[in-house]
Amino acid sequence: MLQLPIKDVISKIQTETGLSEPEIRQQIVNKMTALEGLVSEDGAAYIVASELGVQLFKDTRSGAIKVKDIVSGMQAIETVGKVVRTFSPNTFTGKDGKPKQVGSFILADETAEIRTVIWDQRAGWLTDGRLKEGLVVKIKDAYSKQNNLGGKELHLGYKSSLILEPKNVTVDVVARTGVSKKKIAELAPGETGSVLGEVVQVFTPKFYPVCPQCGKKVTLDAAGATCATHKSVTQQQAMILNFVLDDTTETLRCVAFRDRAEQLVGLTAIETQEILAKDGPDRLQERIDEFLLGKTIEVSGRVNRNEEYDRTEMIVNQVNVSPDPKVIAKELLNSGKA
Repeated sequence: MLQLPIKDVISKIQTETGLSEPEIRQQIVNKMTALEGLVSEDGAAYIVASELGVQLFKDTRSGAIKVKDIVSGMQAIETVGKVVRTFSPNTFTGKDGKPKQVGSFILADETAEIRTVIWDQRAGWLTDGRLKEGLVVKIKDAYSKQNNLGGKELHLGYKSSLILEPKNVTVDVVARTGVSKKKIAELAPGETGSVLGEVVQVFTPKFYPVCPQCGKKVTLDAAGATCATHKSVTQQQAMILNFVLDDTTETLRCVAFRDRAEQLVGLTAIETQEILAKDGPDRLQERIDEFLLGKTIEVSGRVNRNEEYDRTEMIVNQVNVSPDPKVIAKELLNSGKA
């Protein structure tokens, strides 16, 4: 089923009709009232868009579409973009007992960016240097789905094509992160933002069992690991890292999962667990502190309010452990530290 967040529906209606957001939201409320609660707010928004002649979903059969037009649930997607970030692939054992790999990269064009998931031989391109940052690629017959954080991902199956450096194709990319840069003191629960700060505290990583195919948390029982989508699987351990950032205006507790956590500690989940098992938690903490503590980094994500601990937290979805020194210098000047 195609899925588009209501804020994106409203944005599309605004762009194509010139109506203001309050006017659109009132029409949505009116439609829900007229249908006596038989449709959700999202459903009412789709109906309002249709009645106003606004096309929410691009036809993937008509050729390449822009990244911003990809929504969860699409099939047979063709798009062109530039690789702006890569992530090391993970290896796991498939149901047939053979080793398999899954990897990902961030694909961007001038409209937006999207995490793109690849498997096995293509995942190996991330380590052998064929698939690298700055490379223009063309993708055909891919599909999109919603990830664990409610965002969208592009997936390449065995029928999909991934063409490296297609002839006569150039791509401009959207500005990195796609979210506004803010001071920690300016962040409010419910919004998405990007902050630059110094890591002042790092907690020992924790792990949880996930499906090696979709990355979702699995349930464990005497029979083994079960994924809601892929049924019986060989579990893989994913990492969670908690750390604290300070940008001189305030401190912020941050939580990073999976490959974002691996980026932050400079180790894969497997390597982290090996150190933990061989040398113990103190040596692991020492290794992570050496790599991350005191470093100035940039993170972006969604800000939530943790009522249990009475604090604001960020769920990290992008990490830059080596931000441009010019950016750091500018931030320091603005904060009065330089």
